[in-house]
Amino acid sequence: MKSLEERIKAKGKEVGYEACGIIEAAFFEEFLMQLEARSALFPHSDSIYDRLRNLANPKKTIPWAKSIIVCLRRYDKYKIPDQLEQFVGKSFLFDGRLSYTKEYAGNAAFDEFLQGLGFQTVQGVVPARWSAVKAGLGKFRNNNFLYTRHGSWNFIDTWVIDKQLEYETPIGNARYPCPESCNQCVKACPSGALTASLTMDAARCVAHLSFAPGSFPSENLREKMGSWIYGCDACQNACPANSNIWHGKDAFPEPSPLEEMITLENIFSMDEETYRTKLQPRFWYISKDDFWQWKCNAIRAMANDDSIKYISYFTQALEDSNGNVREMAQWALNKAGEGGLAVK
Repeated sequence: MKSLEERIKAKGKEVGYEACGIIEAAFFEEFLMQLEARSALFPHSDSIYDRLRNLANPKKTIPWAKSIIVCLRRYDKYKIPDQLEQFVGKSFLFDGRLSYTKEYAGNAAFDEFLQGLGFQTVQGVVPARWSAVKAGLGKFRNNNFLYTRHGSWNFIDTWVIDKQLEYETPIGNARYPCPESCNQCVKACPSGALTASLTMDAARCVAHLSFAPGSFPSENLREKMGSWIYGCDACQNACPANSNIWHGKDAFPEPSPLEEMITLENIFSMDEETYRTKLQPRFWYISKDDFWQWKCNAIRAMANDDSIKYISYFTQALEDSNGNVREMAQWALNKAGEGGLAVK
């Protein structure tokens, strides 16, 4: 007869997870130490790190916490839609938290299974990558992502439960030994957020700049962000450990064709109704009230792609009702050499 732990792991694989591990709901000392170190290095990012500090002590935030169940799944099996890899980070293209995906159904089935075993559960309240490392599911590389033998294209789901179980053997080194001479991820980081191995200036990360609530990147960062409009994969794409890893055989389910919806021109010209009913529910980190962020991202990407080609769009955006859109349009016109047009 299988043990309870074996049954849990078997269920995880049954519902689509690649691997599953169980650890104690203990204090994440290393995680907190990294946050404090980064906060000291980049004090302007402290508010971002401060929101993460509560994740370090699950028993403080959840008094009944006893164990953490960690499940990992790969998303490198999906075909990347034409022309979208340069615009959207792949983890957001293949977001298993969307209600119409089989990943969402698998997560719900696993949660129901745990509750059927009599466990009290809560999801997503601990450091996911550190939980996976401690469970032996992978290790860190220099770009801060969790790697398995299949690379870094992984999602991690976590459950805190109220029962003590048998735990995985504690790991030794939490890092894979990247070659000393390899700094490809650092060199690839467009905004300079990744300045050394296992560091991160969160406020300069392109992903954060592209969709953080109310984000409006300063002029010195706009050109560095290139054509990314939602997320960024630069450091993962550059990593040699990810070379030739992506399978890309399956189609990801989409209610609306992304290739038609996500072009710079279509985002710029999109009406509010289409944004609220189609784009925002699909990419929900930007709120329904902040369509201006998408417009700013599209204008910035246009300017970095071919500022001359899109001058008519920038000129039109000078009439936009949102001041940030008008300011981004003026920046884009300046980049195109048409700085004489003034923001209204």
